[in-house]
Amino acid sequence: GIGGTFQYGYNISIINAPTSYIQAFMNETWLERTGVPLESGVILLLWSLTVSAYPLGGLIGALVAGPMAIMLGRKMSLLLNNVFVIIAAILSGFSRMAKSFEMIMLSRFFTGVNAGVSMNIQPMYLAESAPKKLRGAVALTSASFTALGLVLGQVVGLRELLGGEESWPFLLASNAVPALIQLTALPWFPESPRYLLIDRGDKESCI
Repeated sequence: GIGGTFQYGYNISIINAPTSYIQAFMNETWLERTGVPLESGVILLLWSLTVSAYPLGGLIGALVAGPMAIMLGRKMSLLLNNVFVIIAAILSGFSRMAKSFEMIMLSRFFTGVNAGVSMNIQPMYLAESAPKKLRGAVALTSASFTALGLVLGQVVGLRELLGGEESWPFLLASNAVPALIQLTALPWFPESPRYLLIDRGDKESCI
């Protein structure tokens, strides 16, 4: 869950704290490029596009999740899904250095793709892999990790931690940490028995 639905909740909440700093960064960047500051309405439009890139990416991720789960398997799909969030972390982490607010927009899009895939495949993987007696309890952990991500995102976004004026790129890039944890831990987990039997036809591996 740490690299799945946790990412969904975490990435919803971390964008709230640095709102004013990112908007100021957009204005400063445009001023350096053109010599003309942005109007408040244009800044609001750019910020709206940045925020809405996340659910747009989520829609794309949700659409590709089904084919990914069948072609690659549940576990491999979750592992490869971390590539999107690592790309997003690199883009947002270096956005201020590159003086490009477009990198933040693109970062939020890739983060959304990651969330769209994980929100669909993680519950599928858990439900198909858990023992029958524990299936209900294990499936509920998807919601628990979403809530945990929301809470930790708010905590990490405090100004005393990563939500300050100088540290907001690190806040947006911090979603790489759960991705690295999942990349380290998930390879040791089994593949979904349902996928092995029904999609792969590998009865021996399923058993």
